[in-house]
Amino acid sequence: MRNLLLVITFLGVFGVTSAQNKTSFGLRGGANISELSNANLEPKAGIYIGAFLHFRFSELYALQPEVGYSNQGGNNKFSNGDDLEIHYVSISATNKFFVRNTGLHLIIAPSLDFDFDDTPVSLVNREEGNDITFVDLSIAAGLGYEFKNGIAIEARYKHGTLDVFSGDFHDFSTQSIYEEKNQFNRVFQIGLSYRFNF
Repeated sequence: MRNLLLVITFLGVFGVTSAQNKTSFGLRGGANISELSNANLEPKAGIYIGAFLHFRFSELYALQPEVGYSNQGGNNKFSNGDDLEIHYVSISATNKFFVRNTGLHLIIAPSLDFDFDDTPVSLVNREEGNDITFVDLSIAAGLGYEFKNGIAIEARYKHGTLDVFSGDFHDFSTQSIYEEKNQFNRVFQIGLSYRFNF
């Protein structure tokens, strides 16, 4: 009897969850304003684009796995210096917490960002590739508003947690290198997304 009750409870919970789980596909894109902490660089404008799956588990919560491209880095303050261009392939697990009966939502999005410029050869022999750390683990937080037609506007602040240069401090200026400091990605994103409802 106890096993039968457990099975019925499980089927009931599964049925409610499945009924509330509305799945859809979407596209997103917008502008990046990026910089590195502890680097003598100006903020850099770039873009991000991507696709996502949207799993709406309840009125208040949705999980949105995302994959996309993000152009980040910084601009050199000096005319004779090089700008920093980083091209990431980003994989995120975006959590959306909705305000009841509205499209307003809070965003928490951990992600793994892979340096697109690295190749298998340059990963083995760093002299043939760039000196950017191959992967960055970042966390983003933000706000968004989703309209009933599937269009949403979102703003996110994304902060890396791994040193972009694996512990080497780059001054990016004509001056000498200072003491070693960690340099982390910092990105402000604003853009639009659209969900195709199935």
